[in-house]
Amino acid sequence: MLTIIGGCATNPVTGKSEMKLISEQQELAMGKENYAPLQQMQGGQYSVDKELTSYVQQVGNKLAAVSDRKLPYEFVVLNNSVPNAWALPGGKIAVNRGLLVELNNEAELAAVLGHEIVHAAARHSAKKLETGMAINVGLVTLAVLTGKEENRGAYLAAGTVGAALLSQKYSRDAELESDHYGIRYMVQAGYDPYAAVSLQETFVRLSEGKQQNWLEGLFASHPPSMERVEKNREMAKSLYRNGLVKNEAAYKKRIAHLKKVRPAYDKETRAYAELKNKNYQAAMKLANQAIGLEPREASFYALRGDIYQQQKQHNKAINEYDQAVKRDSAFFYPYLQRGLSYKEQGDKAKAKADLQKSMLLLPTKEAQTALQALN
Repeated sequence: MLTIIGGCATNPVTGKSEMKLISEQQELAMGKENYAPLQQMQGGQYSVDKELTSYVQQVGNKLAAVSDRKLPYEFVVLNNSVPNAWALPGGKIAVNRGLLVELNNEAELAAVLGHEIVHAAARHSAKKLETGMAINVGLVTLAVLTGKEENRGAYLAAGTVGAALLSQKYSRDAELESDHYGIRYMVQAGYDPYAAVSLQETFVRLSEGKQQNWLEGLFASHPPSMERVEKNREMAKSLYRNGLVKNEAAYKKRIAHLKKVRPAYDKETRAYAELKNKNYQAAMKLANQAIGLEPREASFYALRGDIYQQQKQHNKAINEYDQAVKRDSAFFYPYLQRGLSYKEQGDKAKAKADLQKSMLLLPTKEAQTALQALN
């Protein structure tokens, strides 16, 4: 439980005096405790192309190096098609592969990461929690952001604080502040600040189009506006100098494979929609097509496992979950599902082993209930 200690402090980014209820030590602890569970809840790390993650980390590290607040910054790419990025207190930052395919150059990626760095450095995430504490100091356990119903479990306490942070919108002032200082960090790291303008222009256009995947992703917590576009344009104009880069060719080369296999993930989404309606043949056809496009993706094999499991073909389901675990042993979902199939077969030992492994990665109500039934 957090210990609430009130006091005034100087914001390390803005230099403003403000109320501070959460210490830096508590910020670091919250980020560390919630980072891994939240990654699991949102699809796990994107393991198919580890070089892409390394590239994002390199760009992030350039920006972190010029940040006004030195934190143990970390950057990961999540295996999630929803265009989104987020930051936890303490500098723990994630970007979805679904956002990377929408960006045009490395400077736009720097604009995204710089913005998230400021959210962490300027304590925006922590202040969202402090606002809740000011209203009700006793409210420490917060609602969990549950993610996709069709391919995730019901989550328990793990990640509750971080999940609550992700489910809340930032204030207008926090967004403008993150844009402002994020652009400064971009320029200091050598990036063209006008990329932050084109990025926001794209976001405004997409928000006006009411594209569902954007509305449930980045726009849910980072609402775009023409005000932000104009403020970014003014900032870019004041800071621009010759020699700043966008690195468009380098970026396109790095995400070429991700763009190539994007249709595979679209087929996965469609397959789960078919599965929800019990159209097993159509779901399996889409799953097979997805694997044909990207045979290294573990989630596609887990999808086939889910199709077999719903039809109570547990031997076939287990074989598919085996393939998923073989390709990505760090994600909770195939362990959970394989454990449930073993349970249905009456193999208590294997069921317990898989369910316990899934609980270590991400505690879920489904795994907990199954384990209780096995005891």
